[in-house]
Amino acid sequence: MTMPNNALVLGGGGPVGASWTSALLNGLRSAGVPVADSDVVIGTSAGAVVGAWLTVEPDGLAEVPALMHKRAAWHANNASAGRPDTSLFETVLAGAGSPEEVGRGAVAAMPPISVGQANDLWKAMLPKGAWSPRLRMMSVNASTGQPKAWSARDGIPLAVGVACSTAAPGIAPPVAVNGEVWLDGGVRSGTNADLVTESDPGQVLVVAPIGGNDLVREEAFLAERGYRVHVIVAERFYNAPMDLIDPRFIDAGAAAGAKQARDLAPEVLTWWKGR
Repeated sequence: MTMPNNALVLGGGGPVGASWTSALLNGLRSAGVPVADSDVVIGTSAGAVVGAWLTVEPDGLAEVPALMHKRAAWHANNASAGRPDTSLFETVLAGAGSPEEVGRGAVAAMPPISVGQANDLWKAMLPKGAWSPRLRMMSVNASTGQPKAWSARDGIPLAVGVACSTAAPGIAPPVAVNGEVWLDGGVRSGTNADLVTESDPGQVLVVAPIGGNDLVREEAFLAERGYRVHVIVAERFYNAPMDLIDPRFIDAGAAAGAKQARDLAPEVLTWWKGR
């Protein structure tokens, strides 16, 4: 990907992480940080959901936690029906297994859904406008393990891009698009910030519900190449990784995001202006 001057990277973290991210960004906007004016927004999984709202209808960020209650309830219904393979999802969260291995397991656990099914799965939880040319959604090819940044140029509906980026192995179905099967971008990395490149480095704000070694590595990777990087990681408000798809943690995530926005807004605004 080619990155203009200001890039915003939004990491994965399930419906609960999306609630935290949306509340954080909404709070930063209210405090004067122009996150909605980012030249490019790169979303992985939950970050793709929030990125869609931020780039298409930023005033709708406040609606995201309520919508994520519905998404978390969808996960809970799947769990009660015995459909998911949570061990595979936990493997991804732990950073274990190669993308190719995870891809095989994901397709075995849940048959891929079609573009039409993917669109129906997500369209009610997304803004109604057109896919912004500033938005990229990270996904991984289930067969090759290679990442892809979906964009408006790919000619698929916004909801299908989100479905590809949120196809968490074991708990959400892979998506078949143009003869290939696609998985959650978190299979490669929770943020994929290291895929941002440009000959004249700019600045990158990374917002991540989940920290970890990948994020540390990516921050160092960008800094070594001359990017100005600022990272915001969620203060821990949940107990275990599976809590990130639990509807009982949605409101706690939103409250935590709003609080961090209040606490961090002056620092982030100063950084944004390059001071």
